[in-house]
Amino acid sequence: MSTEEFYKNLDPLGRFFDVSDFSKYVPVPDDWFVIITDIKGSTVAVSEGRYKEVNAVGAASIIAVLNIAKDVDIPFVFGGDGATMLIPPSLVEPAKGALVAARKLAHDYFKMELRVGMVPISDIPKDVSIRVAKFRASPHYFQAMFCGNGIAAAEKLVKSEETSAKYEIPTTIKSNGLFKGFECRWNDIASPHGETVSILVKVLSGDIQTRSSTYNQIFAKIEEIYGTEADYHPITSDALHLVTETPHLNTETYIRAGHKKALARFWYKTKIWLTDLYVNWAMTTNRTKNDFNLAIYKSLLVATCDYRKFDDALRMVIAGTEDMRKQLQEFLSELHNEGKIAYGIHATDRALMTCLVFERYGKQVHFIDGADGGYTAASKPFKEQLKNLNSKK
Repeated sequence: MSTEEFYKNLDPLGRFFDVSDFSKYVPVPDDWFVIITDIKGSTVAVSEGRYKEVNAVGAASIIAVLNIAKDVDIPFVFGGDGATMLIPPSLVEPAKGALVAARKLAHDYFKMELRVGMVPISDIPKDVSIRVAKFRASPHYFQAMFCGNGIAAAEKLVKSEETSAKYEIPTTIKSNGLFKGFECRWNDIASPHGETVSILVKVLSGDIQTRSSTYNQIFAKIEEIYGTEADYHPITSDALHLVTETPHLNTETYIRAGHKKALARFWYKTKIWLTDLYVNWAMTTNRTKNDFNLAIYKSLLVATCDYRKFDDALRMVIAGTEDMRKQLQEFLSELHNEGKIAYGIHATDRALMTCLVFERYGKQVHFIDGADGGYTAASKPFKEQLKNLNSKK
């Protein structure tokens, strides 16, 4: 029996915080594959102020695979400087061509090296697993969650010098990918409360019930400090403004039209520039607001923001005050000092958004990261803590 509709047929979680209930996750079929993408040297690129380009390249690897998947639902998680995806065997060959196209795009237009690898589920070590759940974030977006530590094992196989040659997609594969649906048109979004915080947390100690309980403690503390989702959501409709400075439209132009001739690229950028000018004007003019159903679209956009996720670690981008962040940091530091967690936090005053839009008033997802580094910057202290705790075992 085909396992192609495995993910599509999963019953969704009712609340995001249910991600800590590991009994709700199910094993990925043995004939599926894990795709790992990440930018080598992303920390350096972020330090050079290229965090938007880092996010764009990571998101481009997702849209390339989604475009070849078409009607096959596949789970994926955006990590800021890369992505994790799961695909059935029917998509393996076309996905290779799409990923090579993403790698070529990263090299040719952004001078970045995008690692792209693919690991059969059957090659994941038996002492770990990949289990998946999905959360209904909105009527138009189901968000994937992973647990079982199998993703980390797959990453190690792709990145290790001993095994990378087996799992990295070779350069001999023909590039064959489209980036239709990718958009990068919104200015950085100012925090509604002063700070936008990117958080990475991984619970390390205890059995499965204990780890679940620790995550629940973290969720409860976040709500105690930051309030409800409506309070800490990093994106508000009023703060959304489209880019009108033409140099800032280069990223989308390269990704969507970079393969075309210079004149075609010019017209593509001109078209989105004129559209952005008009829509920005329309958003401030009562008479034209309903022309684009802008109020409806902006509400839909906020509802389909990917700002919370779980892939064996909790990742969140939330808005609050400096004092709130210090309270959370103190709590997480206590858990870390007890050897229970590794964590990383990066604070800035705004978020950035990278969009995958398949239908303007339908299927879409808007990846959220903190500006000035976001998840990539938060991962540095997170990895250091992880390394130190593992060395003590």
